[in-house]
Amino acid sequence: MELKEKRKDAYARGQATQRRLLVSAEKLFASNGYAGVTMREVAKASRSNVAAAHYHFGSKEGLVMEMLRHRIAPINAERIRMLDEAKTNADGKPLKPIVIFEALLLPIGQAATGSEGPDSRFMQLVGRSFTEPASFLEKVHRRLFSELSDIFMVELRRSHPEAQEEDLFWNLHFVVAAMLGALANHRRLATFSGGLCEDKDVDGMIRRLIVFAAGGFAASLENAKSKAKQ
Repeated sequence: MELKEKRKDAYARGQATQRRLLVSAEKLFASNGYAGVTMREVAKASRSNVAAAHYHFGSKEGLVMEMLRHRIAPINAERIRMLDEAKTNADGKPLKPIVIFEALLLPIGQAATGSEGPDSRFMQLVGRSFTEPASFLEKVHRRLFSELSDIFMVELRRSHPEAQEEDLFWNLHFVVAAMLGALANHRRLATFSGGLCEDKDVDGMIRRLIVFAAGGFAASLENAKSKAKQ
């Protein structure tokens, strides 16, 4: 085998090992959280070895962060694409809140839906946002969501030029929390409603949430405005 072909083969094997490590890390993180992930367990589950895990990702934190980036980056890219498309269609006018929230929420609803319904592992990953230590979640936010938050805040400011900055941040926080909670607890919906609501209709749930979020966002800002005038 020529040197070029050997290098190509080694690269392919390395990529395959990385993919197996990421899949195994996702399974362990979804089930046990960050504290329950070890390089040794990930290596064992992926039919690899600890040396390979350290070679490709450096540390447990590096592995978990790359696993989350692998999952989240396509969602964020679609969010930005939808927001840019909406801005183009608006021809320079401020976007309506419901349009902003469509760009923010629809992509995660799409990611949470598999070929046979809700993606249970993805829902578990979302649920981890309620159980992981604050220090870890702060790192996740800085690395994966900080820039996205800034971009969406720009559009929310444009759509509500008279709103106080504090109120905008509070309300965006509530929207994100509602999104995470709705996804993490979607299985409770059927029992909670006595079977009236379909818990497998993730897209329908997200679309209802968008309307709810837009209405609540506007009502909250109007309430804050009224109080400021008193």
